[in-house]
Amino acid sequence: MQDRLIDAALRRAKPGGTVLYCVCSLQPEEGRARIEAALKRHAGVACAPFETGDVFGLSELLTPEGDLRTLPCHLAEKGGMDGFYAARLVKSVG
Repeated sequence: MQDRLIDAALRRAKPGGTVLYCVCSLQPEEGRARIEAALKRHAGVACAPFETGDVFGLSELLTPEGDLRTLPCHLAEKGGMDGFYAARLVKSVG
């Protein structure tokens, strides 16, 4: 289902457009694995990594690939966070 949703969003995105893929899941197969599969299916689509400024300076929320990944241990002193994953995809121009 998630692959079909990603594919539909990328088909509808204009050249230069951005698709934000988000799931409230800790399962790798619902997160980065879905993005890697989409990149293989869609030539001309690339990841646009998040930067520290995008997450209010909380660099621990970013994966080495530049995806957003929150875990229950993040901000534990404030009660923690829910598990969440997001990746930003950009469709090439032309």
